[in-house]
Amino acid sequence: MERMECRFDDDWIALSFSYIFFIFSSPSRIDFRPEKGVYDLHITNTSYSRDNGRFECRIKASGTGADVHQQYYNLTVLTPPQPPLVAPGTIAVATEEKKLDLTCSSIGGSPDPTITWFRVGSNTPLPAPINKGGSKDLQTTSTLSVLPRREDDGAKYRCVVWNRAMPEGHRLETIVTLSVNCKSKR
Repeated sequence: MERMECRFDDDWIALSFSYIFFIFSSPSRIDFRPEKGVYDLHITNTSYSRDNGRFECRIKASGTGADVHQQYYNLTVLTPPQPPLVAPGTIAVATEEKKLDLTCSSIGGSPDPTITWFRVGSNTPLPAPINKGGSKDLQTTSTLSVLPRREDDGAKYRCVVWNRAMPEGHRLETIVTLSVNCKSKR
């Protein structure tokens, strides 16, 4: 259950007000105790499509409609991302000394997942820009650019996807192996 508190001062209790909690979801209930300055929204059984987003509580003066009190909540309904997909594939054919982009993507997840690249054998993250999807139905991508050398033939890169909806210690991963076509020596 999610609870969004809308509280106001004792000074306002004696005045005449209208209470508005913009509700975009159900099932929900309001805990309305104006004598204590309480006007809380409780949401049960949250769903992304119904509840993910912004909620606001407003207390307005009766008669004039002037805002006396406002509170805003951004509710993020957690959903795990889908397993990563890589392009050009799990075996990436490259040409020696020619830039190659490895793209890792994951659809969905709320919040957007993080995508991190590693060279297998190292725990140091590699620099790779990330393009966030912005919605549980859209793709988040990260592109790692490599300049393969002869000695990189067979090198493995690991793409790791994670967001806070996933169980503790759980990550989604895939591996890309480079197959480097080498220039002939003269």
